[in-house]
Amino acid sequence: MNNFLYICANFFTIMNGEPEDFFDEQDSLDAYIRFRNSLVSGVDQYFDVAEFESIIDSLMDEGDLEALDMAIRQAITIHPDSVTIRLFYVQALINRGEPEKALKELHFPEKVEKSNPDIFMMKGTSFLMLNEPQKAESSFKKAIRLAGDDLDDILYHIGSSYVPYGDIETAVKYFEQSYKENPQNESVLNDLGYFCDQLGFSAKSIRYYNLYLDIDPFNPAVWFNLGIAYNRTLKFESALDAYDYTLALDSRFYHAIFNRANSLANLERYNEAIEAYRRYLKSDPENDDAFTYMGECYLNLGRYRLAERNYRKALAINQHNDVALFSTGIIRWVEKQYDQSLELIKAAIEIEKDTPDYWYTYARVLADSGHRNEAFTAFRKAASLNPLNAEIWINFAEYQHKHGRVNDAINTLKRGIKYNNNDAAIKYLLAAYLLETNEEKEAAVQLETALKLDFSRHSDLFKIYPKAAQNDSVKKLIKTYKPLK
Repeated sequence: MNNFLYICANFFTIMNGEPEDFFDEQDSLDAYIRFRNSLVSGVDQYFDVAEFESIIDSLMDEGDLEALDMAIRQAITIHPDSVTIRLFYVQALINRGEPEKALKELHFPEKVEKSNPDIFMMKGTSFLMLNEPQKAESSFKKAIRLAGDDLDDILYHIGSSYVPYGDIETAVKYFEQSYKENPQNESVLNDLGYFCDQLGFSAKSIRYYNLYLDIDPFNPAVWFNLGIAYNRTLKFESALDAYDYTLALDSRFYHAIFNRANSLANLERYNEAIEAYRRYLKSDPENDDAFTYMGECYLNLGRYRLAERNYRKALAINQHNDVALFSTGIIRWVEKQYDQSLELIKAAIEIEKDTPDYWYTYARVLADSGHRNEAFTAFRKAASLNPLNAEIWINFAEYQHKHGRVNDAINTLKRGIKYNNNDAAIKYLLAAYLLETNEEKEAAVQLETALKLDFSRHSDLFKIYPKAAQNDSVKKLIKTYKPLK
């Protein structure tokens, strides 16, 4: 159902009560059947305001937008002075993307019912559509002042109004206010869980989902979303539990099977993950990602032939699956079939041009296959794409050093340290190269910082540059920072 329509339906339930307040379910059903028959016959029938409210409410629940629009048009023609019908009509205008007309139509209801919060909710929504957030906020504040006992619902629906415009931060702000008013509102808890996760606040998301499940533990979709939030925080065991609950409640929730397999793979329980992917593929045999991830599990188990077989299946479904191309390239690299490896990894890069891991691996294969200049270029590209990865800078510098470009290696490490100043390994390497070029003073500065960061790795210095063990300043620094037993 359209978001605005959904919001409106809930507003009228809040403020006006259900149609059953006016007449019983049978009367409601009779009115609905007569309206449906009138659509088939093409002959309009008369319905009073209460009947139209009941009909419109039913059509909203069904999501039949075409019939709903016809019902509202008929209702406003027959009952132009009914505020309730007029508000339904205003919402239809909003739903059709006509906020200027909606604001114009609100003049009459606002004069008649100045204390009706629905009016100011609709004004606020219309102003949002017109990109006038300050006027929208002013209208929403009036709705809040008039909300009375329905404050939690009004706050919730104000938040919902911001969602279609991508202003999730403001939406969450109102959702949290609504939660404070009514901690038992399941819709608020569910949306807080979902949108906090979207904003990257996974811990908050987990908290709100668990609060929801304390109220209703039988909602498989919420268990599924909780599993996603746990995965984001690397709590894979908890994610598994959440997916197990999802599947216990709905064994055909196939996305939970897929995500459960991912969690098992993240826990390095590769054989179990493979079985889970196989189970998922029974329901979705054309999912190339599932074949790819199953291949990754086999790759991690060292079963390269089975890994490649699954990558081939993935590529048969989707020839642009960059992960399958890249991973097959890794297998060729391990087998020292460098030309094929480079071809496959390059194909992956052509699909996903800015993936640091692809460029880094490409550089290493180029290095192993003797393509020196191309390797230098690829290392630079990888480092520019992910400067926070100290390993890239270290391997790049080591490759430069291997080919006699010691000063270039030193400069590479200095650039890398700008982004990885708290990484001990890169500083030990730089200290070793500086000692090698007799730049003892600067080497001592880098070594001292490295020792402070991680003394246990100081032997790395001697592995890189054995002569450092004979250097008096090095021995003095190591003695100074050696932890007391």
